[in-house]
Amino acid sequence: MFLGDLELHLLIASHWKADGGLMFGVVPKAMWEKHKPPDGNNLIDCACVCLIARINGRVIVCETGIGTKLSEKRALQVVLREPEGLLHALHRLGIRPEEVTRRGEGGSFELTFPKARHFIQKSEWDFALHPDVRSQSAYVPDDFTPLMDGHRLVELIEGSAEVLPGVEVRHVGGHTPGSQVVLLRSGELACVVTGDVVGMTPHLRVPWTMSADLDALQLLEEKARLLDEAQKHRWLLVLSHEVDQPAGYLEIDGRWRPEPRLT
Repeated sequence: MFLGDLELHLLIASHWKADGGLMFGVVPKAMWEKHKPPDGNNLIDCACVCLIARINGRVIVCETGIGTKLSEKRALQVVLREPEGLLHALHRLGIRPEEVTRRGEGGSFELTFPKARHFIQKSEWDFALHPDVRSQSAYVPDDFTPLMDGHRLVELIEGSAEVLPGVEVRHVGGHTPGSQVVLLRSGELACVVTGDVVGMTPHLRVPWTMSADLDALQLLEEKARLLDEAQKHRWLLVLSHEVDQPAGYLEIDGRWRPEPRLT
């Protein structure tokens, strides 16, 4: 679809499952299971929702999926399914890997996007290299250090910044020290990739957060601010882990109105 001068495409880079308690924290199961029914192992369906944008002659990829580097044991634990490889999806849109500007950790033993600029908060990079004992399993150095070692494809940012014309990364923290959301603008119109601030539609309720959030109070403040702006300015939201209709608008009365052109 087009949002002003923004050309937007949506795809599911990965399907996976997560523990319901992890995704909804202190929210009682009796409440969250009405929205996200769990299986017999208390796992709920999740997605890695990828937004591909063309703006001012550049290609931007927000979210690249889990990839193929997980061990077989770990892939089975999270029930990982990748319906279509990211590169195949880009090929369908006529986009070559060397055209891409990508935000996120990304990378592997062989760089997926060898010419991409990767915009990452310095606080997130430092934390990923030296995580606390609770978070260390979430960071695999082979996923991101090759971007820096010998390639210099990473641009470390300290706080919110306009990294390209019409492309803003907003530092929000909360989930992790360097969590950020991406704001794409075209005049008065805008699209926001919410990351882990609003992972799924139930998380549109401000108090509903994940148990994995390292600073829940900061996340609550940033989420309230983001949702208030999204309502007021009619921003298109892309919820990064929502399986069903992940793109849409938050109405003034709090209802979620999916965008039918992005399914």
